[in-house]
Amino acid sequence: MYGETEMKKILKCIMLIITLVIAGFLLLVMIGFFGGDDTKNSDNVYFYEPEKKKQYVPSDILNPGVLKVDEENIPDKEYSDTLELAMKNPDIDISPEDDYMRNMDKIIKEFKSDRYIAVYFISEKGETEAATTFAKFKIKEIDGKEKYVFLTKVSSKSTKDAKSGIKTSKGIALQLGLSDALQDLNVNPGNRFVYGVVPDDSVYSLKVEGQEPDEIVHFTMLGKDYYLWYYLNLNSDYSGDTLSYEIKE
Repeated sequence: MYGETEMKKILKCIMLIITLVIAGFLLLVMIGFFGGDDTKNSDNVYFYEPEKKKQYVPSDILNPGVLKVDEENIPDKEYSDTLELAMKNPDIDISPEDDYMRNMDKIIKEFKSDRYIAVYFISEKGETEAATTFAKFKIKEIDGKEKYVFLTKVSSKSTKDAKSGIKTSKGIALQLGLSDALQDLNVNPGNRFVYGVVPDDSVYSLKVEGQEPDEIVHFTMLGKDYYLWYYLNLNSDYSGDTLSYEIKE
């Protein structure tokens, strides 16, 4: 049996491996590993059509194996009265220097079902650094009151002088390619939830497999504009990295 300290070290190693896997996956997408034809017409609409289609298989690289939470056996004492308090749980793996990421300074969007609620929010560290987090919580009624416990999250930090460095049309490909592996954030597991964030309003012309996003939410962070786009249930049997899409550049 491992002690508590040893187990925490093992879990941190696993999280490092997961981070490297995600980074490697994104790199493969960026260098064109998946292939495909991209064209732009006279109206500056960018079209992407993959050479080959693959079957959609939802996966979960955020919480594989030993990291998977046994939701049904979470003690009632672990539940909090508010989402903000649930994010303060010291067991959430956030480094001391990033402790500000536990704060829900600005809630951009909530997604809710009977069993779960997911929140996309901003955490601020002064005027030069901020982070976005997509966190999912389990809902349970205890003593007649709705309470929450943290399940999983994905976060991204940014600084005021950071630049995108990639066109929105290409960034969409990265986000679609990663979407299959982020289904554990989905509050309706029977559906196919797909989302992304881009820095310009060309996303209002986005169509994936001919479908428009269910909603596009504009927000600002560190004085810059961003747009959260999402599909509550994308209708397609193709994997995220072989989805066709179009967007005006």
